[in-house]
Amino acid sequence: MNILVLYTRLTGYWIACMRKDVALNNNTYLVYRTAPSPDAPFQLKSEPGITLCDYTEATFTTMQAEINTFQPNLIYCAGWVNKNYLKIAKTYKAKGIPVITGMDNQWLGTLKQHIASIFSQFLVRQYFTHIWVAGKPQYYYARKLGFQPQQILTGLYCADEAIFNSVKQTEHQAQLVFVGRIVAHKGVQVLFEVVDALLKSKTFDFKLHVVGSGPLEHLIPNHPNVQHTPFVDPEEIPNLLTNAGTFILPSYYEAWGVVVHEAALAGLPIIATQQCGAATELLIDGFNGYKYEANDKEALSKIIKKMMTQNKEDYFKMAENSKSLASTINLTRWTALINSVSLNK
Repeated sequence: MNILVLYTRLTGYWIACMRKDVALNNNTYLVYRTAPSPDAPFQLKSEPGITLCDYTEATFTTMQAEINTFQPNLIYCAGWVNKNYLKIAKTYKAKGIPVITGMDNQWLGTLKQHIASIFSQFLVRQYFTHIWVAGKPQYYYARKLGFQPQQILTGLYCADEAIFNSVKQTEHQAQLVFVGRIVAHKGVQVLFEVVDALLKSKTFDFKLHVVGSGPLEHLIPNHPNVQHTPFVDPEEIPNLLTNAGTFILPSYYEAWGVVVHEAALAGLPIIATQQCGAATELLIDGFNGYKYEANDKEALSKIIKKMMTQNKEDYFKMAENSKSLASTINLTRWTALINSVSLNK
């Protein structure tokens, strides 16, 4: 089967999903994506079964001709913002080709979302036969947009499980690890303030490892127990998550958060906010970590104390439970889902 993918910022984990499908089902992918910055720290390249092309408005006519030659049997389009992508989607939908749109937006009840749900037939559904969402927080929005249950797929995002196969926690570290951009919506300011206060109180000993870069780096606590590692290649993440302690994602809003899946695959207990989409599938209170309301400093402080002072037996039990939850989202399931759309067109 020939699968056309119309993407914006292509990711390594999306490549991993397609690679698995090529291996299992011998499908062929033609991918158009927004051209990465020349100074991007890492570059994704074409590989057997997956051809990557840069999208530009200037070459849209050539792109249409190449797609026509490719003769797609299925189309995946990341959202409905790019007007040229929508033209392609509408054209092939009219020919009876299944066209899936991806969505990771949670239903927040904003004015923009209400308008989208009211006029979905014209803004969204005229272009697509199916919608593929990240999980439960997005499923409700998909229904508000008028998609029927049989038109909705879940499990849009899947971490590259292959690079975590050999990762496990063998040491009990009283440490928090954050991986991501150091920006406001990630809730890092609250995290840093709480950690700083706990470290200064000297009531118990623990460490913080911050992995990532961003404009709020200057807020990272200046303390011997705090380590900062700037941006790293995604392939280095498994090593950084080995014997790393407890993963934390304090985001005010996180549509999904593939990094939570990566942490679970690595076997890390997890702390995350209720506003983190991936926590709905990969974090169960008391089972493999804890959730709290974003911006609740008192709740976060109590959870950090609980996790950093837990005994070794409880730590490794949570680590094992994280791996168990992580296995429910996997590349094989992803490939089964994308192929099911072609079967049920």
